[in-house]
Amino acid sequence: PRFLGQRGAAIDAARADEATVALDTQVTWNDIRRTTELAFVALWLAERVETARRDSATIQATIEAAVAQRVQVGSAPELEALRVHAEKVRADADVLGATAAVTAAGSELGRWMGITDGAGLRASADPPVPDAVPSLDAMLARLDSSAPVRREMSDVHASEARADRERALVRPYMSLDLGTDVGDPTLAGTNYRAQLTIEVPLFNQRGAYIDRERAIGDVARARVQAAHVQGATELAAAYRTFEAATARQRMLVEAVLPAAQGAAKATEEAYVLGRAQLVAVLDAERALVDARLTALDAQASRATAWADIERALGAP
Repeated sequence: PRFLGQRGAAIDAARADEATVALDTQVTWNDIRRTTELAFVALWLAERVETARRDSATIQATIEAAVAQRVQVGSAPELEALRVHAEKVRADADVLGATAAVTAAGSELGRWMGITDGAGLRASADPPVPDAVPSLDAMLARLDSSAPVRREMSDVHASEARADRERALVRPYMSLDLGTDVGDPTLAGTNYRAQLTIEVPLFNQRGAYIDRERAIGDVARARVQAAHVQGATELAAAYRTFEAATARQRMLVEAVLPAAQGAAKATEEAYVLGRAQLVAVLDAERALVDARLTALDAQASRATAWADIERALGAP
């Protein structure tokens, strides 16, 4: 063993490097988790879009049947039957496209979950998004504990530990060697031996290595500041996006969607009574489908923004 600190300095440097690698793993895990969350949101959105498309196709089929009856009794021109049939075919095509999108989204999610064929994956619940979140200032205060910032700080400590290891190698080496001749049948008794060796590094050239580790430490300190600024910027952008998506979703769900539903229902009733044209009915149905899809997109945007917030915070 060496008694002048060389071994302890080497162990400290190795442990510092190990801590940096562990934080590297956590940073990578955060990135993979965010990508997986985004894939889940995409699958959830694709499923909800498919449901909206199927509902629209069902409504179009009902309208087509109503128009066909009116054409048969002569209260509507043949042109309306052709028009509504075209809309029904279009709705069916939208359903096929939405179904294919669900399969593709499931496959993409399966790729990040380690599943060879994820085409059959389905979202069992809505994306997890909290109803209330802390203030932006409170979140910014947590950036120092985020994985990216801690990773760069760990790199600073690792460079300092490696510099200490290089300094320890400049000092003389003192080695103690102990031995025994137990079990040798040619000897009358047991011999013990001890040897103390001192090596003096007269022409040591460790200065350049020490300077290198100091330079690496300076670079790591600059990366700490850069990681903090980048994290704050990403967090602020994600937070504002989350606020905007939340307000947009609330407005769509509470005001726009009910109004579109009421307008579509009233237009259908007016058409049955002969007080509205078929074009108005079809336009109202398109407006209702667009409102549903827009509300779903807003909810998906909210979930995506929350995933970005978690990644910026480096949440475990």
